[in-house]
Amino acid sequence: MISWLQTNLQKHFRFLFIILLGVVIVAFVFTIGAAPGIGDGRQNIPNLRFFDVELTTESQRQKFFNEAYYSSLLSGAPMSQDQLNQYAFNRAAALHLANIHNLPGPNTEQLTSHIQELGIFMGGDQAFSRDAYSRFRDEIRASGQISEGQLSQIMEDDFRINRVFEVLSGPGFVMESEVLEELKLDQTLWSVAVGELDLNEFEPVIDESTEKLEEFFAQNSFRYTAPARRVISYLEFKALDYMEEIDVEESDLESYFNLNQSRYTKTIEAEKSEENQASEEETSEPKIVQLSFEEAHDQAEFDYKLEQARQVSRKNAESVGLAIVELDNATEASQALSLERIESLTEQKGIQTKHTTPFARNERPLGLAWSQNLIATSFQLNESYMYSQPIIEGDSTYILLLESETPEFVPSFKTVEARIKEDYREEEGRRLRTEHANTLASELNELDSEAFKTKAESKGMTISEFSKFKRGDTVEGLDSGLIFSIINLEIGNVSNVTIREDKGYIIQVLGKEIPEIDTDNEEFESRMAVLSGNYERYAVSQYISKLANDELVRAGLAAAPN
Repeated sequence: MISWLQTNLQKHFRFLFIILLGVVIVAFVFTIGAAPGIGDGRQNIPNLRFFDVELTTESQRQKFFNEAYYSSLLSGAPMSQDQLNQYAFNRAAALHLANIHNLPGPNTEQLTSHIQELGIFMGGDQAFSRDAYSRFRDEIRASGQISEGQLSQIMEDDFRINRVFEVLSGPGFVMESEVLEELKLDQTLWSVAVGELDLNEFEPVIDESTEKLEEFFAQNSFRYTAPARRVISYLEFKALDYMEEIDVEESDLESYFNLNQSRYTKTIEAEKSEENQASEEETSEPKIVQLSFEEAHDQAEFDYKLEQARQVSRKNAESVGLAIVELDNATEASQALSLERIESLTEQKGIQTKHTTPFARNERPLGLAWSQNLIATSFQLNESYMYSQPIIEGDSTYILLLESETPEFVPSFKTVEARIKEDYREEEGRRLRTEHANTLASELNELDSEAFKTKAESKGMTISEFSKFKRGDTVEGLDSGLIFSIINLEIGNVSNVTIREDKGYIIQVLGKEIPEIDTDNEEFESRMAVLSGNYERYAVSQYISKLANDELVRAGLAAAPN
C-alpha cells in the first residue's frame, strides 16, 4: 500500500506541485523579506531558525514550504496562500511539540492506516478509494519533484502531529444545555412562506452627477491604482544550448539505460486465441514491454545528453553568479553596483543579457511563460540586492537583474472616468435594490400569514410555502442556506432580506414545532462527544497557533503585537 501510493504520487503529481509550490514560496518570500542575492555579499544574511527548522538558505526555505504544501494536499484540505503560510509555521510548531514530548513515528501498520485516512484519497462513501486516486491522477500531468523517502517522511510527521493533538487534548467542557439546544435545533419542524423578489424588476434612479462620481473615486481610488511594474534583465542558461558539447561514451550510455530502464517501454496489442480469431473482441489488455538497449538507444542518448547538459548549464550559471558576487564585493562602499557593470562582465564571458517587458506582481512578462517563483524573485530585488542567485526552472537556469521600476500610481479622474461610472452604477444599483428589499421586509413584518401573502404578491413577489421540515433536510425548491436567517425567529416573525444574485428572499415563519428533548435522548451522548471533540481540537489548535506566532516574533520574522 505505502509503496503503491508513494510511487504513483511521485510519478503523476509533478506538474501541479511545481506550479503551486511556486505560489507557496511567494507567500514566504513576502513574509520574511529574505534577500535574493547569493551568499557572501556585502551584507550578511542572519541565521534564521524557527524552532527546530533552519530557514537561512533558499533551499531550506523551499524544503520547509514544500513539506507543508504536500501535507495540506494529502489531507485534502484546500488552502489559500495566506492559510498555507500560517499552516507551514503551525505545522513546524506542532512537530516541535512532538519532539519535546518524544512522540514516536508510526510503525508500518499505523502508517498504512494513516494513508488510508488521507482526505485526498477519500471516495464518496468517505472510505479510501483507488478510483478517487485514479481520477485525481488523470487530472494532473506530472513530472516528478518528490521522492518516495521525502513523501514517507511528510506522512510520518503528520502522523506525529495527530498524536500531538491526542496528547494535548483534554476533556472539552460542553454544557448539557448546549447539547440539548443543538439537538432541538436539529429536530425542530419548520413551516415557512418564502417570498421571492426579482430585483431586476426594480429600476432605481441613480444620481450619476460628477460630484457623486468624484466622491466614489476618492473612496475607492485603490481600485484604479496602476500597480508597480518592473523591467528585468536576465541571463538564461539553456541546457539545450550545451547539448552539442556533450560527448557520449557507449559504456556510460548503457549504464544510464540500465539505471532508467522503466522510462523505455512500448505497448503491444495482446494476441487473440485461436477460438477468438474471428471475434472483434480482444481477449486481454494490451501489454507494456521493456525496450532493449538497442531499441531505446537514440532516445536514451538524447536523455543522457540532456541530463549532462543541464549540469553544465547550471555550473556555468553558478560560475557567472559567483563572478557577479565577486564584482559586488569589490565595489567600494561609497559606490553602488550598477546594471551596466554587470552587463559588461557578462559580455566579457559571452553571455547575452535579455530584457523583459514591464510587468506587475500578478502578471507574466509579455512572451515569457515565467513561473510565480521567477516573478516573485523579480520583485524581491532592490538597490542593495539587484541580482538573484541562479534559479533552476525546468531545463533552464536564470539569473535575474533589476533594470528599472515604474512605481504604482493613481490615474486622474478623467483617465478612468468611464470605469468609475460603470462601477458606481453597479454598486449604487445594488445598494438601492437591497434598500428597496429591506424596506419591503419591514412593511411585511408583524402581518398574519394571509396579509403577508397578499401584500407580498401585490409588491411583485412570488410566494412558496414549505411545511414541516428540519434544518438538515433537503427540501425540493427551498434553498437550505435560507434557513439560517430564521433560526432565532418565532411564529409570525419575518426575516431580513437574503440576497442571492438578482433575487431577494423574505421568509415568514408559519410554524415552529420544538420537540421535548432531555439527556435520555439516544443522540445525546454521541452529540456530546462530537461537540467535546471539536472543543478539544480547537483549543489545541489555538495553543499551537499562539506558539507559532510567538516564535515568529522571537525569530524576527514578524512584528510583536501592540
